[in-house]
Amino acid sequence: MARSWTRLHEHLGVPPGPLDFDMVAKAAAGRLAESDDLDWKEHLPQPPREGRWNELAKDVAAMANTRGGLIIFGVQDTTCELTGIDPAEVNSEQYAQWIRNHVHPYLSGLTFTTLTSPDGTRSVLVVDVPASPMAPHLVYGTASRDKDQQAAVAPYRDRDHTAWMAEHQLERAYRDRFTRAAQTDDTLRQLVDHTRQTVTQQQREASAWFIAVARPERPLPRSATRTTRDSARFVTAQAHDRAAQQPDSRPEPRSPGQPHHRQQPAPRPAPLGAQHPGTARRTRDLRRTPRRRHRRAGRQPHLQNLTRPLPR
Repeated sequence: MARSWTRLHEHLGVPPGPLDFDMVAKAAAGRLAESDDLDWKEHLPQPPREGRWNELAKDVAAMANTRGGLIIFGVQDTTCELTGIDPAEVNSEQYAQWIRNHVHPYLSGLTFTTLTSPDGTRSVLVVDVPASPMAPHLVYGTASRDKDQQAAVAPYRDRDHTAWMAEHQLERAYRDRFTRAAQTDDTLRQLVDHTRQTVTQQQREASAWFIAVARPERPLPRSATRTTRDSARFVTAQAHDRAAQQPDSRPEPRSPGQPHHRQQPAPRPAPLGAQHPGTARRTRDLRRTPRRRHRRAGRQPHLQNLTRPLPR
């Protein structure tokens, strides 16, 4: 799973880390209610029926359009009873294909994880849906009366259920997408400028630098723990130590008295036919003989004269 902090972590009071079966079982036993980032499902996803939306695509798009979350199959939604699923019936490739076919634009970062109890008797399927910067995502489907006509809707999570965006909500969602894209470009440009100024002010001699900056694209949940200054220093120190262990690929510096050997240019290729003297001679004859004849005759060369057989 890509997510290390979820609604289950917050409910159980555990530190960020991978989600396991025991955490799901404890959250279900504690009757953790559904929310905009948690959806319990008793049965595995089913193929879309005629005239109905693909339920899995609708639920995934709704969470991606809100702030992301978890869809857990194998837990009853009203009683929170852990009923479990059959791991042999899980078809992650088929589920991903449904989402690719019915959700647009493409939603990246989606993961399907099967968690099994330590004794191997029960399992659940966890679908981790990221909060998408490309929201809103539309769900496409067909009606039973007119199969050639496709319709598109934009679902979203409203607390513990799925609703459909109205026109003004769609307008705001698209405006937010364009604003996020513009802010991302501005932020990256500011980071590059700040890093370049910091490096050039501290360097003592002229040298070449490769500057790369990154900005998290996936927003953190509101309940996620914040990084402290000590933990940030620890991560920076680890990165510095790892970089120091990498082999140095820079060329060795040349001393002032050492002569500089220029690289000799590659020899020019021999002309066509140089390795076959007969071919070169016949080519020269073919080019010169028609011109000499036509200069004496005062006429322009003709294509038929150029195709005569060469003399022996």
